Amino acid sequence: MKDKLTTVLGSMLAVALVAVVFGAAPAYATQVMPSPHAVATTKATEGRPDLVAQGSAVALVWQARTGADWNIYYANSLSGPGAAISADPADQIDPRVSVSDDGHVLVVWEDHRNGNADIYGYDVTTGKGFVVCDQAAQQVAPRISGDWVVWQDDRNGNWDIYGATIDTADDTVGPATAICDEVHDQTQPDVSGDTVVWVDARYGDEDIMAYDRVAAATFPVCLNDAIQDQPAVWGDTVVWRDERNAATSGADIYGFSLLTSREFAICRAAGDQSAPAIDHDLVVWTDARSAATKLDVRGYDLTLQEPFAVVVASGAQSRPTVSDDHVVWGDARTGVVDLWTADLTPWDAGLVIDGGQHWTRSTTAHLALRARSKTGVVVRMTLGSAGGSGTVYPFWPTQNLFLTPGDGLKKLTAVFTDLSGDSSPTMTASITLDTHGPAVRVPAATTIASGATGAIAFRVTDDLSPAAAVVLRVLNAHGDVAKARYWSRLTTGTLHRYTFVCNLKPGTYQVRVGATDLAGNHQAKVATGTLTVS
Repeated sequence: MKDKLTTVLGSMLAVALVAVVFGAAPAYATQVMPSPHAVATTKATEGRPDLVAQGSAVALVWQARTGADWNIYYANSLSGPGAAISADPADQIDPRVSVSDDGHVLVVWEDHRNGNADIYGYDVTTGKGFVVCDQAAQQVAPRISGDWVVWQDDRNGNWDIYGATIDTADDTVGPATAICDEVHDQTQPDVSGDTVVWVDARYGDEDIMAYDRVAAATFPVCLNDAIQDQPAVWGDTVVWRDERNAATSGADIYGFSLLTSREFAICRAAGDQSAPAIDHDLVVWTDARSAATKLDVRGYDLTLQEPFAVVVASGAQSRPTVSDDHVVWGDARTGVVDLWTADLTPWDAGLVIDGGQHWTRSTTAHLALRARSKTGVVVRMTLGSAGGSGTVYPFWPTQNLFLTPGDGLKKLTAVFTDLSGDSSPTMTASITLDTHGPAVRVPAATTIASGATGAIAFRVTDDLSPAAAVVLRVLNAHGDVAKARYWSRLTTGTLHRYTFVCNLKPGTYQVRVGATDLAGNHQAKVATGTLTVS
């Protein structure tokens, strides 16, 4: 199965950061390789990749056409090159790879060397090839989990689902047994552990059914009246392509929990979504929301309930596979279909300055950094101003920073690196240094009749702060406060009016208006005016 593969900154940093709240969803590093695998530059057309990965251990298979025929290739890294493991003159297509409980890397594929479609296999660990099923009928669409292979088989005159077990001790295959041979068509199987899923036509349209090998039981996953196809399963979660909303948003991606028997929508974006793949809590698929003829690869994190883009580029990107946070897909940006990859390793990283403030009036700021990768050990960080190359420092979670002189926006970039050498996405943050207070203006004289409704106008301006706290006081002839009003946040640059019912005695009063901007600066001079109550 796929889960079996084995103080430093000082005054040198005159920069600052924005407050990014800890606990936010991890950022995904979707760095597409700048150049594809070596296999992608030496073969004419490549596609249908399948991947199993755990940490630095990788097993990647795909089909490639170098001449008239398709062959099967294998690589043990995501940087190539790969080697052919089946190069018979006839077509070999649709490969799948898995790792058995005893650590054998097993590859299976659809093979046409006998004039019809059979299932063949190869044990990468021993270097031996073997026949999974070469029965006289057609066997297509093999899928494998551990040492259990399932496929689509028409030996009974319609498509059924069959399976067999590989004995890795001598690379022999046990007898083919029917998993589902109901009289209608069963197609497009997938398998994870002891669970097999497929598309089933017994109810008049295409639905998703499943089989539990331990319980020897078949059960429905989705029987919606629309078409459901292209199922994929990992652990206790099944995903598929669903046309129930085809009239409004096109084909979507739906899911089903085998633990809770709960169905849920994963992606209902405009345009068609198709060919889903799943590993742990990551689902990826081919996405046509950009245009009907423009295909990208997008994904969704089931745990975080967050969508993300894997690759949005020129040409078509399609048929992704995912394992251990690595995604591989077929990519036609160069005019032929190559294999490209992205690393979706989540980084839980955050930057907080001065406890989360966006503005400051101090040239010294307190920086808090948080970074945790999949390996858990972050050893260094690269910090610099936005657009600069940055300087490398040992990772330290807290630091005092000295901001560059002069009011304005200060920016910083941070990249964290863990013990394995993996780097986080570039984090960009900023804070505004503001050392000048706002200016306040009030009319020189205002008149309001006693008992009437009137207004006192005022305006607060500030070059950097978009808002300010404002206090307005009306003082009598003795300097006592006769009326007061406080606003915790008013927009700067706007004429404001304090409207009230004037219950003051006739006489002359002084109006005083003060303001404090978001950085904590007070106005240089309190604005004053005269209020005459008639």
